[in-house]
Amino acid sequence: MLSTHAAPLNHGMIMGLADKYNHVPVLAGKVAEMLVWNTSGTYVDGTIGGGGHARAILERLGESGRLIGLDRDSEAVGAAGARLARGSTPRVEILQRDYTELASVLEAKRISRVDGLILDLGISSYQVDTPDRGFSFQSDGPLDMRMDRGKPLTAAHIVNESSRDELERIIREYGEERQARGVANAIVRTRDRAPLTSTARLADTIRSAVRRRWAVKSCARVFQALRIAVNQELDKLKLVLDTMLPLLSNRGRFGIISYHSLEDRLVKRTFETWASDCICPPGFPQCVCQHRRVAVLHTKRAVVASREEVAKNPRARSARFRMIERLPDDQHAHCN
Repeated sequence: MLSTHAAPLNHGMIMGLADKYNHVPVLAGKVAEMLVWNTSGTYVDGTIGGGGHARAILERLGESGRLIGLDRDSEAVGAAGARLARGSTPRVEILQRDYTELASVLEAKRISRVDGLILDLGISSYQVDTPDRGFSFQSDGPLDMRMDRGKPLTAAHIVNESSRDELERIIREYGEERQARGVANAIVRTRDRAPLTSTARLADTIRSAVRRRWAVKSCARVFQALRIAVNQELDKLKLVLDTMLPLLSNRGRFGIISYHSLEDRLVKRTFETWASDCICPPGFPQCVCQHRRVAVLHTKRAVVASREEVAKNPRARSARFRMIERLPDDQHAHCN
């Protein structure tokens, strides 16, 4: 049984989205192989996108296996539903919900714990390649960048309404752009003449503020920073890392694919803390933290895409996949 809950879309629109939503999932086979350990279990794809990872997971589940797919993008929900409906699948349900809402979703369905959870933190090829979504500096479109277009905050609002200092902070912190101050100054000068409302005009503004040889990288970093700010990506990741562990069954697995250093550092640090018996600062003569590990690492080093995969899908080159397995309840205790 397959059911979807998303913004209203007619059948023709949904099937059209499935054909156009050409996102190539990163590390799909490896993710499914590592994530699915109980073929009769319940799994969650918290960022279902076009359904690529979900399909790989479903191929490993038995008839009693269950998959719940979430995405905040209504177009992704429609496309994933249409694509997965084309084949015979175990029980799968797709909802237009943010992955930070997983606890309430499971509670409503009377599911106490799940056997596996995967999050792919990247944006889809479809989103990047659709100018109307405003994610790319390589094509002209409205300065939008919302994953969920039902939300009010857009990149245009941030660019035109934020103070110079706030723009600099966003660009430096979320984009790790060294020339953040110069870019922020250029944005303010440009918007003083007329509001910045298009991706092309913003890209031109960024190029005017940086050295020509660094222009492409600076554009990419600034657009990344604005996308993170619009969608509150790091805040949501911190929230999910604070709340997801209790939702995993004993031996339940939690994997995350990240695409930039801010995300990966946060995931790596959190997973290593969960898998450590002591988190005292180095040099302490004895442990005083009373911390006990609650998980084991399945990836001591991040899993990356092979050369062959990167050749077929260049956007996979920055992907980093990490995964933990929750220890049984009788093998750990939370720190006091």
